[in-house]
Amino acid sequence: MMQFLILLVLAVTATVNADYEKKKRLALQNPDLYDGDMVGISGPFDADRNVIPGDKFRWPNAKVPYVIDQTLLGYSAVILEGMKNYHDHTCVRFVPRTTEKDYVKLFLGQGCYSAVGRVGGQQMLSLGDGCLYVGTAVHEMGHALGFYHEQSRSDRDEYLTIYFENVQKGMEFNFAKLNPNQNILYTTFDYGSIMIYGNDAFSKDGKSTTMEAKNGQKLLNPFDKKGLTKSDIERVKKMYNC
Repeated sequence: MMQFLILLVLAVTATVNADYEKKKRLALQNPDLYDGDMVGISGPFDADRNVIPGDKFRWPNAKVPYVIDQTLLGYSAVILEGMKNYHDHTCVRFVPRTTEKDYVKLFLGQGCYSAVGRVGGQQMLSLGDGCLYVGTAVHEMGHALGFYHEQSRSDRDEYLTIYFENVQKGMEFNFAKLNPNQNILYTTFDYGSIMIYGNDAFSKDGKSTTMEAKNGQKLLNPFDKKGLTKSDIERVKKMYNC
């Protein structure tokens, strides 16, 4: 009897863990958002994408005013640790908002998402259920600073193989490449970047490989990473003239 109960507990635990792993992955793959977690962009040919590399979408003096909504107050440690990634390695500073007109409001929404760069006024950054990991927070903050996904780079075909046959039907647009004039390639492609998704991103069954590194390196999702890579740090420094 005791052995049966132990096996039952192990089976239930395994199921719960599998369900939560799925929740973490899907939280970054909202079918109504561009690339799964970016708001304010209507599609791969949105005209505004052409100007996001410009200064208009940068945060002046590398300072990002922010407010943490009461829905996330219990998770402040995760958020502050994500910000510390940038504070420790770059000149970017997330500062509590006082009277600034342009600022980021972090809240517990449906999934994980952010605008790309400074868009003006209050802009929402969601860290919902499945998103409350330091790596995910650093990823969404990267969007707020102005960075797209690594797998969307204009030169990505030199580094990744995309298996569209394994992509969930209707989600193929999430693998559209940026045009060269829509991104600034500050450094070479980084398979470990906090801004890249995992091998099974937007998979039709949650396990099939949708993108593969041409050097054979395993691609991890943001929530499985500790934070910025050396290359990520260099890009932030170049974007904000650190």
